Amino acid sequence: MNKQPLLTIVAVFALIFIIAPANAELEIVLDQLSPQPVEPGQDLTLSVRLDNQFSDIENVRLEILPDSPIKLKNENDRIIDEGSIIKYGAVAETYLLHVDPLATSGSYDIEFRAHWSGNNIFRETNKTFKVMVRGMPQLMISNITINPERISPKDKFDITLSVSNDGTGTAREVQVSAVTSGLPFVSVDADTKIIKRLNPGESIQMSYAIQVKDKTEISSYSIPIKMDYKDENGENISSKSFAGVRVLGKAELAISYLKIEPQNPVKGDLVTVNMRIENSGTGEAKSVKVSLDVPFEGTRTAFLKKIKPDDDEPGVFTFYTAKDGNIPFSAAIEYEDDLGVQNVTESLNLNVHKPNENGIMAPVIVAVLIIIPTTYYLYRRKKI
Repeated sequence: MNKQPLLTIVAVFALIFIIAPANAELEIVLDQLSPQPVEPGQDLTLSVRLDNQFSDIENVRLEILPDSPIKLKNENDRIIDEGSIIKYGAVAETYLLHVDPLATSGSYDIEFRAHWSGNNIFRETNKTFKVMVRGMPQLMISNITINPERISPKDKFDITLSVSNDGTGTAREVQVSAVTSGLPFVSVDADTKIIKRLNPGESIQMSYAIQVKDKTEISSYSIPIKMDYKDENGENISSKSFAGVRVLGKAELAISYLKIEPQNPVKGDLVTVNMRIENSGTGEAKSVKVSLDVPFEGTRTAFLKKIKPDDDEPGVFTFYTAKDGNIPFSAAIEYEDDLGVQNVTESLNLNVHKPNENGIMAPVIVAVLIIIPTTYYLYRRKKI
């Protein structure tokens, strides 16, 4: 029997048994990675296991090396001395990590390095695990203002607001709409504003021009502000806020009827001014007072109390004309509506005539005209 092949086989097997412990490797196995994906600013739990499937090893050391946006909550866990691990043995470690709030969405590496020795040979292996960081946008509407604050039917006003991203992810295809359908309002310009991209921490201001319809009921209204946008996964997100608007009554007073008696007053006459004050507005006029600014003594102020919309009230004034000529005067109307105290002034005119001297001599002339014929008649009869 040839012993050479047999010796060769024995030598090969002996070499395998000698080398195997020196070539023994430690496997780094991922047991847990949660949550995935993780948001910026959140904590992350990671568990790994060191599996030894070969021979006994010693001086085992495990080191974790996460990418910069991911931090260890306990720096003492960066390098852990595990000591010895027997064949077919295992050691598990759990790490608590924190993702930087300013981290952008993406994939980050967490690398592990394991060092050990066996049969006086030092070995090393490493393993990298991927961590998905994905932010969630959270859009908020704030600082809603109405300008002007006091509005009435037919008025125009602006709604101004701020849209901010208080979340951790980027919002895309943002649409912000002031919804006026079904309400007594009309958008003067575009009722939908579009923001292509709004990053975390960013804010943008926008405004909407709106007009109140005519004959709108005096009341309070809520205008919905609707937002639609996509998150980083392309999912649609919707939210709604409201802008409160109060439509106030606005009274509009004016003289609708005017009569002066006598029509052609003479200096010294007692003049009566009759007028009606009409409210053509949308709100009730309260505490109505009309004052004549005329240079004559008399009753020159009238208190009319309330005048409802599409209604009127009379005012009567009397005074003596102390001088003649073309006398300009005015009527000052003071009242209060939902918008506050209002004042209206209307210009008027009064033509006062001089006393008619011819008119005073008329009775004398008539008497003379009667006396002369009579005297002449009596004179003729006496003569006959």
